[in-house]
Amino acid sequence: MRIKVIFESEKIFSLNKDYRRYFISFLKKVFEEANLKEIYQRKEYKPFTFSVWLGKNFKIDEELNVSKEISFLFSSGDPVIITNFYNGVIKLKKENFKIIREKLRIKDINLLSYKKINRDRAIFKTIGVCVLNNPEASKNDFKRWYIIPTDDIEKFNEILFKRTNERYQFLIKKSDTHRIRFNLIEDYPIKEIIVKHYKGYVRGFKGIFELKGSPEILQFIYDYGFGVRTGQGFGLLEIVKEL
Repeated sequence: MRIKVIFESEKIFSLNKDYRRYFISFLKKVFEEANLKEIYQRKEYKPFTFSVWLGKNFKIDEELNVSKEISFLFSSGDPVIITNFYNGVIKLKKENFKIIREKLRIKDINLLSYKKINRDRAIFKTIGVCVLNNPEASKNDFKRWYIIPTDDIEKFNEILFKRTNERYQFLIKKSDTHRIRFNLIEDYPIKEIIVKHYKGYVRGFKGIFELKGSPEILQFIYDYGFGVRTGQGFGLLEIVKEL
């Protein structure tokens, strides 16, 4: 289930490249309005993911030049979370959301049509950046701590299986495990992405790829996000087609 929130500003403005934290602040405010502020108070897997589209006039320079209209796409497989997010945004609609010096107003809120995955193979594309980390590596070893498919596809799939099933068991409250495999697609190269985040840097990837697994685990990834740090604006996918 997905909700799109459209923000509008009076003029085109610039954002720091570490922009996700401003929208995390917005999410915290929404959940406070919905009496769910404890979601961000606990250090645990978050039952949602999100991504921000910075508009058709978006340009990268020393800062990010942003359009007057920004879209915030929120996704969760939990109807309670979706309902509370929607109600929280409604309560904030009359308020301005401030990013640095710029004021944004909530222009519109749209509940998007639900997509049900029925097959065990599907092509996905990234909307945001996807992030996965290697629990066997040191956090001080940036290139090994963050792993992308083109580093070592077999190791990547081993970690993807572990992380995905950990999140699935925690969020869905089921003890079963599901196979999941990431396959590269010829002619669709995966792009390494380094992004600024909370005054540090995160390594991830973007691209189009195939996932193989049970329909239930593919649906879980689609609803709750791919990899880790989904509650910080990473891991949102769109489905291209089922195979």
